[in-house]
Amino acid sequence: MRLKGLTPLNEKKEAIATSSSTNITLHYDPQFSEIGEEGKPEFHFTISMSSTGEKEFYRIVGSKEEQAKLSEAVKLELRRALRRFDGRVADVLKKYNIQPR
Repeated sequence: MRLKGLTPLNEKKEAIATSSSTNITLHYDPQFSEIGEEGKPEFHFTISMSSTGEKEFYRIVGSKEEQAKLSEAVKLELRRALRRFDGRVADVLKKYNIQPR
């Protein structure tokens, strides 16, 4: 996933990264509460992803068998890529001691 520069939005959420391979934008909405759930000042944020639509990719193959093999390999690699992304998000949350609600 190659990340582009930041894109400002006309809403409260800030676009902090985009991926041209998937048309996905990562949004970040930070907030501060004078009194949080535990009665103390609290920083919290929301992350969300949006897409401008699907991306279609293609490659010429020699047979239906080659297509099936290629399809399975691509699905496996995409699942791994998503797990790595999720792991990196978890690492950030752990590093800054941020708990999910």
